[in-house]
Amino acid sequence: MAKHAPNKIINWFRGQIAVKMTSSILLLLLFVCAAFSVSSYLASKSLTTKLEDQFVLRLTTNIENVSKYMTSIPEHADEITGKDQPAYTKIKQQFEQFKKQDSLENVYVLQKVQNKDQIVILTGVDEDFGTEYPFTPEMNSAIKENKLTISEIYKDEFGIHKSVFVPLKNVKGENVGILGIDLDASVVPKTKQELLWTTFTITLIVIVVGGLIAFFISRSVTRPVIQLMRVTEKVAAGDLSAQVAIQRVDEIGKLANAFNEMRQNLDSLIRQIFSSSNLITNTSAQLYQSADESSSSSAQVAVSMNSMNEGVAEVVSSITESTSSIVEINTELSEVTSEVKEMQEMAHKVGAQSADGQQLVEKTLHQMNVIQKEMKHSQEAAQQLGNRSKEIGEIIHIITEIAQQTNLLALNASIEAARVGEQGKGFAVVAGEVKKLAEQSTKAASSITELVSSTQNDSLLVMESIVQGNQAVEQGQSWINDTYENFKVIFNGISVFSNRTDHLIHTLERAERSFEIISNAMQKISGITEEQSAGYEEVAAAAQEQSASIQEITSAIRQLSDMAVVLQSSVQNFKITD
Repeated sequence: MAKHAPNKIINWFRGQIAVKMTSSILLLLLFVCAAFSVSSYLASKSLTTKLEDQFVLRLTTNIENVSKYMTSIPEHADEITGKDQPAYTKIKQQFEQFKKQDSLENVYVLQKVQNKDQIVILTGVDEDFGTEYPFTPEMNSAIKENKLTISEIYKDEFGIHKSVFVPLKNVKGENVGILGIDLDASVVPKTKQELLWTTFTITLIVIVVGGLIAFFISRSVTRPVIQLMRVTEKVAAGDLSAQVAIQRVDEIGKLANAFNEMRQNLDSLIRQIFSSSNLITNTSAQLYQSADESSSSSAQVAVSMNSMNEGVAEVVSSITESTSSIVEINTELSEVTSEVKEMQEMAHKVGAQSADGQQLVEKTLHQMNVIQKEMKHSQEAAQQLGNRSKEIGEIIHIITEIAQQTNLLALNASIEAARVGEQGKGFAVVAGEVKKLAEQSTKAASSITELVSSTQNDSLLVMESIVQGNQAVEQGQSWINDTYENFKVIFNGISVFSNRTDHLIHTLERAERSFEIISNAMQKISGITEEQSAGYEEVAAAAQEQSASIQEITSAIRQLSDMAVVLQSSVQNFKITD
């Protein structure tokens, strides 16, 4: 009995729709509650994180304010040796003010004295100075790493706290202690615990209320179902007079109405079977004759389908050959398109090179124009140099004539001085000097004349060279103009060729797409025709099978007539309404 107990429980569970509905609703509620619990846990975790972030921000701000105060006063906490010092009183009063103003739990200074950790100042405690207080790992970390350190939320005999520490320096800049602030952090675990209790309470209420609702819902569903089941058992036993009396507008009410309609239809069906069985017996003779006629018609259809199948096979062969030809044309057209694209790329490259050459010729032509202008300026400068040389020659000629006349005057003066005698000696000396100057001027003028003559000859040679260079530049400019025109003609021709190549490529691509469409269409037509051929074969085979089937139908008609008699005797077991 003990071994069969679990099977009985499982069978009872499977056989009770109310148990299934209640269990399903409870499972759904459990899933919803689990999802709600997870979301509540995540919300609690997020809220806790935000609260801790607020604590960190608040501790950081408060410790910065206290640190600024400690650095702004002349007194140093490490110099405090007792409670009676003014510095101790001043700093502790300010710490108490910070504590009250910012709602802090503790503000304190801890210091290492002779390898002992002790309190220097602690708010809210009178006997604070000198009390031993071991440094926590966060305090030692703040001193060792010389940076601000914030502890995790921790619990001790005084409550739940979160603290911040900064190293405290002496006059020499050495870390000698800790400046710390404590905040009451009991709100964090308290909030977390309240959320958990709220989640548990809501989950419990939902499960209890949901279970009650599931029980009443399953009961309201199963009661009419049980009533419907009992009436169904009567109908299954052959009693078609039983009816379901359920007055509801929901799905169960619709099911009851549908069952009543089914019972009425089944009642009508049994009545019709009585009359139909008589008709079957009467029409069997007519079916014999129709079956013979259908057999002969099926034979004729098979012969016609075979003839049509041969014609379709020839069409399929022609379409296959056409498709192969179109594929070959499409392949050749693709090759032509590829070659034309290569020609197009080469035309674009040649066009780009001719455009570059045209620009280079334009730059060269511009430079030749500049050279021609400079040659004209050089020719004008050479002409001006020749004119200046002529003017200098004329001036030298005048200087030479003046020197000759001066020489004659000096000679006449010497003669007159000799005639006068002793009185004219000074004048004779002056005349001699003047004569020397005249001779030197004559020699200098001769030298300058030779230089000017040489310069004029060189100027003539330069002018001739400039004229020849100018003629060469004009000839080169003419040739470059011709080259520029040739480049322009080449560029225009290449542009026309490139445009025509582009148009040809577009035309070939359209033709290629058209051939692809035609090829695809021919393949589809070939496939359809092959399917038609197969269909004709199937129709012919079906016609032959139909002829054989008609013979079987003839035999079946005889059996149907016998079955009609059996059916009449079977339906007499049903109890129908009057």
